[in-house]
Amino acid sequence: MEDSDYGLQDSIDTITAVVERKKKELCDLEGKLKRYRKQEKKDAVEGLMKYIHAEMVSYITVLADLTGDDSSLEGLDLDGIDDVGRPDCYDRYLESQGSDVVEQELKADEIRADHCSGVLESWYEDIGEQALGSKKMIDVMLNDPYILSVIGEAIFDDDVLFDKLNKAVSEPKKPKKKSKKKSKKGKKKD
Repeated sequence: MEDSDYGLQDSIDTITAVVERKKKELCDLEGKLKRYRKQEKKDAVEGLMKYIHAEMVSYITVLADLTGDDSSLEGLDLDGIDDVGRPDCYDRYLESQGSDVVEQELKADEIRADHCSGVLESWYEDIGEQALGSKKMIDVMLNDPYILSVIGEAIFDDDVLFDKLNKAVSEPKKPKKKSKKKSKKGKKKD
């Protein structure tokens, strides 16, 4: 979350407040759901509840990562939350909660997006380091035109890397030093 305009504690406080608000919203919607008779209304509220639950779970995972406390993840149902689509009525629902809630939601969403980008960037760096540290993986990458073009584009787009590449490939190769030790394999015994 290095690029974010929010400090760690501010991010934690914002995400915590959003999680608590979403828990309350789910309870309120559960109560409303029991009062509806028309299946169409029930389906709409259930869809909204699924989305709010999925959002809450995603914020809890970010909060656990920010605080380093995975205990909040215990008991969470993570199955199927990636498949939950944003209902058409969500924006209207959110606006009905007030401008402070909308503002808080936007801030939390920005924090979550920045954090997730940072996590992905870290994973990419780790994977890249592992790949470049493996002779077998380097051979695989050298034989993959797509990987070569991605690496080439990244180097081309970065002036510093491009200069370093030009210097590295333009330097004359140093001849390998021959070992002074003589091999004992070829010697005959007298």
